[in-house]
Amino acid sequence: MQTISLLVLIVAIAIGFWKNINVGIVSLALGFILTAAMGISVKVLVAGFPTKLFLTLLGTMYFFALLQDNQTLELLSRKIISLFKTRPFLMPVVIYVVSYVMSAAGPGAISVQSVMVIFAVSLAVQMKANPILMAVMAILGAVGGTASPIALTGIIVKDLTASLHVPGIAVPVFYGVTAANVFIAAIFYVVLGGYRMTLDANLQNVGGEAFTREQKICLAALVVMVVIFRMDVGFVSFFLAFLLMLVGAADKKRPVKLVPWNVLILICGISVLMSVIKKAGGIKLLADLLASLMTEGTAAGLIAATAGFMSWFSSANGVVFPTLIPTLPEIIAKVGGELRLVDMLVSVVGAATVAGISPLSTGGSLIMATVAQNEVASSEDLSKMFLKLFLLSFCAVMLVVVFSLVGGTKLIVY
Repeated sequence: MQTISLLVLIVAIAIGFWKNINVGIVSLALGFILTAAMGISVKVLVAGFPTKLFLTLLGTMYFFALLQDNQTLELLSRKIISLFKTRPFLMPVVIYVVSYVMSAAGPGAISVQSVMVIFAVSLAVQMKANPILMAVMAILGAVGGTASPIALTGIIVKDLTASLHVPGIAVPVFYGVTAANVFIAAIFYVVLGGYRMTLDANLQNVGGEAFTREQKICLAALVVMVVIFRMDVGFVSFFLAFLLMLVGAADKKRPVKLVPWNVLILICGISVLMSVIKKAGGIKLLADLLASLMTEGTAAGLIAATAGFMSWFSSANGVVFPTLIPTLPEIIAKVGGELRLVDMLVSVVGAATVAGISPLSTGGSLIMATVAQNEVASSEDLSKMFLKLFLLSFCAVMLVVVFSLVGGTKLIVY
């Protein structure tokens, strides 16, 4: 059943492509068949529905649909474009740096990428640039900064390592994760063509328009979401959307039609199927295989691959770190040699966070939803985007594996 459950996932994606059906619908159907074959209750399917992710996506998508409907994001994008009209190739770098700084300052990856991904895609659409490039740079910046000792992931790492009686390691881990993250961002910038970005002639003189009263209120709400609130971003989005409608700054009906429901179905459907595959032991099968291959020379790279793999199908903060970090001292003791805890921690945190580009994670799903919200996308387009983002996520994790295998952490952290 472990092997069969993994094959079911491949079949679900293949059928979605072949018949041009939303893969989420296919996943729900095959998940139901799989539970029957395993003889387990359909309650497993219901429990696997990603309620928190769904509410986060729905809240942020609806909030930004309000800003999209009254052209707040469009005008803000045009004003920023006017600042870089002579150097448009710097825009992906600016997106990365802003996301990194905002995330490292405390809000963490989820809150920052919920804002920056949507803004980056809107900016890319205005520039007629690659929205995947801009959105990926936003996510990389957000997940790179979240390893800061005062941000969510950094705090979790600090708490988990404190229980291992290894104080003071959070800052070196932050430096190492930052180095690995910048390494990946630089490669993606080149591969995705960031240096070739140009500005359409029609955008050379944009940015002179003034914001209306309603747009200023929406911008204020956007600032409040990012800076002031450190609460659940989905519910904060619903709350701010309610306030905007209450004061007449946003339309009450049109934005609902802008929410990309087909993307939500795709993401939630695959998440439900993954919960059954996890129950069947398919994920554990591959994770155990990776862990069994470790030696002193390969330990950091393989633990990175394991963390990245686990993060594709579960929460990095909620599952990967609490599961893997406590096992690191035992692994180091068994492997022996000159293996350092800081190297293993950087591998785990670095790989698990960059895996967030995956469409199964909050960051990747935000990219899909936002691109679909800004552009007309068919089921086939969404399926292709799903695979492209998963491939980029796989490449990002593999780059952390390479970074770990060549001892990149040792160059940064002594």
